[in-house]
Amino acid sequence: MNMSIELAAVTARIADDVELMDINLWSTGNQHWAVIGANGSGKSAFGQLLCGRLQILSGSATLPRKSASVSFEEVTSILDHEHYLDNSNYCGGYDPGTATRDFIAVADPLRLKRLQALEEQFQLTPLLDRGIKFLSTGEMRKALICRALIDEPELLVLDEPFDGLDRDSCAVLRELITQIVHSGIQLVLLLNRYDEIHPDITHIARLDRCRLVASGSKTEMLAELEKQRHNQIQATILKHYRPRQQAAETDRQQQPIIEMRDVNVVYREKAILDRFDWRVMPDEHWMISGPNGAGKTTLLNLITGANSQAYANDIHLFGRRKGSGESVWEIKARIGHVSTAFQRDYRVGGSVLSVIVSGFFDSIGVYQAPNRKQRELALAWLDHLHLAHLAGKPFRALSFGEQRLILLARAMVKGPQLLILDEPCQGLDETNRNMILELIQQIGASGLSQLLYVTHHPEDDIPCINRHLQFIPSGTMGGYAGVVTQY
Repeated sequence: MNMSIELAAVTARIADDVELMDINLWSTGNQHWAVIGANGSGKSAFGQLLCGRLQILSGSATLPRKSASVSFEEVTSILDHEHYLDNSNYCGGYDPGTATRDFIAVADPLRLKRLQALEEQFQLTPLLDRGIKFLSTGEMRKALICRALIDEPELLVLDEPFDGLDRDSCAVLRELITQIVHSGIQLVLLLNRYDEIHPDITHIARLDRCRLVASGSKTEMLAELEKQRHNQIQATILKHYRPRQQAAETDRQQQPIIEMRDVNVVYREKAILDRFDWRVMPDEHWMISGPNGAGKTTLLNLITGANSQAYANDIHLFGRRKGSGESVWEIKARIGHVSTAFQRDYRVGGSVLSVIVSGFFDSIGVYQAPNRKQRELALAWLDHLHLAHLAGKPFRALSFGEQRLILLARAMVKGPQLLILDEPCQGLDETNRNMILELIQQIGASGLSQLLYVTHHPEDDIPCINRHLQFIPSGTMGGYAGVVTQY
């Protein structure tokens, strides 16, 4: 393919007061790029520029005639719209929403034919008749990439394509990327993690503060990127962090923090958890892993109370059986929680500081004035995360990764007894990822907050984690069982 990309001194508008500045890049069709940058550096906007979706203020650009992109922001917008159209509360029944097949192919005969060619390769068959609002993060990512490929673009931009995918899905996606490259489609990956640079990538560009500061062949750039990564990792301030909460009575009595006995969760005749037994004792910190759709999020929702089937099962939290009279606020006061779904649902406007303060009240938004101590502690957390300069900025104006860091501070600000982290590093660049892993380690090692850490990246080293719950197929009704190992 002779198609080329040429950007000469391009300045393009991202928002009213934010611009990509003085971008220079030249690429032939047989070059495939990874674009690396910290959270807020402008990577997603750069992808939109390549797809012709940003207003160019100055400079010149030669771009592909037909391009497609997949991003987290797109997922959030699609699901927001899907929930807006949900008629379940009005029709008095179950609204399945838009089926995955219709979302991908939009009932177009040619697109349906192309979908058949990708269906088996992408392992989409079990998903096609399911509503997209019921897909997991990884399943939704598959559907979006498949929809983009059906349009047969000359250029495909994938924004953090591996985030939220389990190991098997990552392997499928890597193979698919190889096939995309070999098919003649030019590929651009927007990445936070250095280790996700695909072998077929030939060139790397680095963005910093909305400027393209370096670009070149992969061999040349990897050495420079490695040096940059080591120079940027600054977690020393975190060593001064000391949780202030006193040890809980439950810890001293050595009662289980969580105890589940013969738990069964069934959704539309499919067993999600099948005769599941699990106990979390004081001083235990858990990694939870398993394929997309195995029940990891369901397990967390049973703990937080977001899944109503918790009250039909034998589940004890902090020494009390769920449904025995405790209030939901009593439970929330002892749990901190971060997840992609929560980030998607945090739609209330407000400043970054107000979002962190809301963690004291377990609310989405702040509806009462914080006291001086709460405000000071919220500001201290911003300082811990090197984000004090964002205190007054609107939360919704932040990049995806910056939002994740702020929600982590929100969960941690009250020093919860149990800290539930559902893919906390998803969407974070290498520097912020290392900072958060160090912070999680310090909280766990303090012995005052216990960790439930869900991840698809077991290489994310957290030394204090001493237990592993891995979901594997149970062979019953398509459900999964948990296997416990000790580190």
